[in-house]
Amino acid sequence: MDFQYFFIKYTDANGQHHEFTSSDFSLFENQHFQLEFLLEEMNHDRRYKVAIQPKTSLTLLDFFIETKLDYAASKQVLCNGFQSWTETKLYTKEDKLQAQRWGIRAIGEAYGDGLIYTYKNKKGVVHSWTYTSIKLAKKRAVFLGSLDEKKGYTIFEHHQIENKLKIKKDVFGSKIEQATILLDIFHSENYEQFCYQNYFEAQALQPIHAKPAIGWTSWYYYYTGITEKIIEDNLHAFKQQQIPIEIFQIDDGWQQAVGDWLHVNKKFPNGLKAISDKIHAQNIKAGLWLAPLACEQNSFIVKEKPHWILKNEKGKFLKIGFNPLWSYWFYALDIYNEEVRSYLKSVFLTILHEWNFDLVKLDFLYGTALLPRNGKSRGEIMIDTMQFLRTCVGDKMILGCGVPLSAAIGTTEYCRIGPDIHLSWDFSILKWARARERPSVLNAIHNTISRRQLSGKWFWNDPDVLLLRKNKNTLSKAEKYALLLSNVLFGHLIFTSDNIAEYDAETLRLFQSIFPLMTIENPQVSEHHGFYTIHFHIKERYYTAFINTDNKTRMYKLPNSLFFDNVTQELVNGNKRIEVPKHSARCLLNVGHTPFGIAGSNGHFFSGTEIENIYISGNTIELEWTKGMLSDAVVYIKVPLDYDVVTINNSGNFKRINKSDFSIIEVRSGNNQNIELENA
Repeated sequence: MDFQYFFIKYTDANGQHHEFTSSDFSLFENQHFQLEFLLEEMNHDRRYKVAIQPKTSLTLLDFFIETKLDYAASKQVLCNGFQSWTETKLYTKEDKLQAQRWGIRAIGEAYGDGLIYTYKNKKGVVHSWTYTSIKLAKKRAVFLGSLDEKKGYTIFEHHQIENKLKIKKDVFGSKIEQATILLDIFHSENYEQFCYQNYFEAQALQPIHAKPAIGWTSWYYYYTGITEKIIEDNLHAFKQQQIPIEIFQIDDGWQQAVGDWLHVNKKFPNGLKAISDKIHAQNIKAGLWLAPLACEQNSFIVKEKPHWILKNEKGKFLKIGFNPLWSYWFYALDIYNEEVRSYLKSVFLTILHEWNFDLVKLDFLYGTALLPRNGKSRGEIMIDTMQFLRTCVGDKMILGCGVPLSAAIGTTEYCRIGPDIHLSWDFSILKWARARERPSVLNAIHNTISRRQLSGKWFWNDPDVLLLRKNKNTLSKAEKYALLLSNVLFGHLIFTSDNIAEYDAETLRLFQSIFPLMTIENPQVSEHHGFYTIHFHIKERYYTAFINTDNKTRMYKLPNSLFFDNVTQELVNGNKRIEVPKHSARCLLNVGHTPFGIAGSNGHFFSGTEIENIYISGNTIELEWTKGMLSDAVVYIKVPLDYDVVTINNSGNFKRINKSDFSIIEVRSGNNQNIELENA
C-alpha cells in the first residue's frame, strides 16, 4: 500500500469544527492534538497504527486514510457485511453496492449500514467492515484487518477501477481526552489461509468455552405460534427417535410482548421452568430467544417506561425495524440508562437461574448502537453493550444474532454469521429493494462460505437452520441439500426447526446421517460467478464438493480418478465433465486408483467416515467403526480382483462385487439390507 493522505474532522472543547488533510505520515501536530503513525514489522506481515494524543478535549467526527493500491491482479474482493445478517461475499470490478430503494428504506435501512455509511452506487466501489481480502492468483491474497475496534468500526472502501483504497474509522461522536489508538490495521500479502491464520494470531484471541453442537429451534416451523404443547411434542420427538441433539432452543413467541421478558404469555400455562426441566431430563441444554435491547409498541416499556427508549433527532422513538408478527415498529433501548441495565440484570437472573436456561439467543443487538451518544461512537457503544451482556449472562452461553461481528469476539460462544433463511431460494421483493439483510437461502449460503474462517476463532459460526421437511416451504430437494451441505461443511452450530415427527424414513435417515459432526480439515474454496468448488478432507479421506448458487447449470472437469457420489450412491469415473444444476450441490469422495480403500458408504452424510480405521492383513480385514453413528451403514471397500477376502471383523458376513478392474466388498454394520452399489 502506498499511503497518500489522511483526513481528520473534529470539534474542540469550545464546540468549534476543524478539519485537516495532510500527506505527512511521520508526525502531525497542531494546537489540539498530535497524530503519530507507527509501523511494526511482523515477520512477513505489517501492522499500521495511528495514535492520537489530545492537548484538549476533542470530539471526533471523521477520520480516514487514502492509499494507492493496484487492483490489476485482483480476481475478486471479499467484503464483510456490517452485521450478522448482512450479505457477505466476493465482488468483481464490475459489481457495485447500492443503498436500499427509497420505497423500502424506511422499513429496512436500520438493519444494515445505510444509516452509517453513504453508498457510492458506482461500479467497482465496494466496502467491507472490520476485515477484507483481495484475492489474487494461485490462492494468494492481500489481506487487511482491524486489530482494534474500541474507538469505532473500521471500513475498507475499495475503488477497484481507480486503484485506491480508503481506510475509514467510524469515530463520529467519540470523545478523546487521553492518548488513544485511533487505528490499528493488520496487513498481509500471502497465501490466503496464512493471512487469516496470522491475523487471528495477531489478535491474541482467547479460547472459546463451548463446543460445536447440533440442536433444534422452534422458529422456522412455528414462528411466533409456539405453545407449551408444541414445544413438548417436538422435544418428545427427539427422545422417541433417540437423536442426541445438544441444544433445544425456544424461539420468539413465549413472551407477552417484545420487551416484556419477565412475563410469559398464556400459551405457556406452566411457565418456562417446567419446560427447561423437561429439556434437561433428556440430557439436552435449554436455550431461549430474546431481543434484550428492543421493545415493541405493545410492550409495557412503551406504555410505562418511554424514557428507556432511544430518541432520534426529532425526539421520536428510534425505530430499529418493522415486524408484522409483532406490533409493527419496534424500538431500541438505551444501554446506558441505569434503569434499563437494572431491568436486564433481573431478566437474565430470572431466565438463567430461576428458569435455569443454559443458553440465550440474543437478537437485534445492533439497535442500541445506531445512535452515537455519551461521547462514544457507534462501535464503542456496541462493544460496551456486548461486554455488559456478557457480564449479565456470566458462565452461561450466548448465541449472538443481529450483531456487528467485531463486538461479538470474546463475548459470545456462538454467533449468527448469515441472514435468516427464507422458505424459498430468495426473497424476491426484498432482493429487488436491495435489502442486504433480507431472509434468503442464497445469501445464507454465501455468508456461511465467505465467513467460514471465523468459526472456532472469534466464536463458533451459526449459519442458521437447515430445512429437510417437505411441507411449509417451496425449496426444491436440491436447494435443501445445498443449504444442508454448506451448513455441515462450515457451520458449527447446526440447527433445524423441522418437526422431525413428520419426517418420512428417507428424510429421517438423512437428518440422522449428520451425526456425529465431523471435523472438516483444510478446506480449499474457489468461487466463480456463484459456483463454489471445495476441496477438503475428513480424517484421511479426501472430498470435492460443489455448491452452485447460480441460476444456470455449471460444468466441472473431474481429474483422472475414481469418485463416489454421496447422494446418488454411485461410483463416478473421473477425467470427464460433470453437471451441477442450478441451486444444487454435489459431494464426492475421492476413491482414487490405489488397490485398497474405502469406495463409499451410506451411513454418514460424508461417505466413508463411518470407518475410523481399516486394517488389512493377509486375507482378513479389520474395521474400526466410528462411534456415535445413528444409522446402520453399508460400507464399500475397494480391493484388487485377485485379492481373496476370507473374513471381515472375524465374520464371513459380507458380499463381493467384481468390477472390470477391481472388486468391491460390501460390509453392513447392522441389518440394513436395501442398498446396492450402482455400477460406475
